Amino acid sequence: TPAGGSEAVVSTQSTGVAITLFGLVSTGEALKCIGTPAGGTEAAADQFCEMEIACLGPVFDGSVATGISDQAQECAADAAAVTACTGTCASCTEDNCNALPALTDYSCSPYTLDGETWAAGDTAVTCKKETGTHGFCKTPKTTAVAADVNKYTGQAVCMKCPEDDANCF
Repeated sequence: TPAGGSEAVVSTQSTGVAITLFGLVSTGEALKCIGTPAGGTEAAADQFCEMEIACLGPVFDGSVATGISDQAQECAADAAAVTACTGTCASCTEDNCNALPALTDYSCSPYTLDGETWAAGDTAVTCKKETGTHGFCKTPKTTAVAADVNKYTGQAVCMKCPEDDANCF
């Protein structure tokens, strides 16, 4: 009957409207994280996360040449990924909160030990620091021993001395 046909059309239209409204609400609340698109060949960009748990990203690490840890920028696959995100990883729950930190270059002199004397090298090491912060260089005290030499060469010379290291300033 025509009346039944009309009801079916109205019902289908109502369902379509409900699906459209649900889609708009759902899309508006989805978490966006910076990550490499599927396939991995494109540059990292913001994308909607399927699981909407958290964004994961690297943290500043002045002891490596790039200045950032090797954690990928990505959406957390599950709660376990967020729990495992410690030390060289940061997790966050706001849109695109996993952006790379802004970094600035600075230089430090590496040191060598000649007998019992520490000498600054002529070729500076390029270090990274977070933009707007002070860059530190490790310098050995005269009490530093040969076993400490790796603390003062290469990228290891970048960053502040640990507070409990009596042989470094």
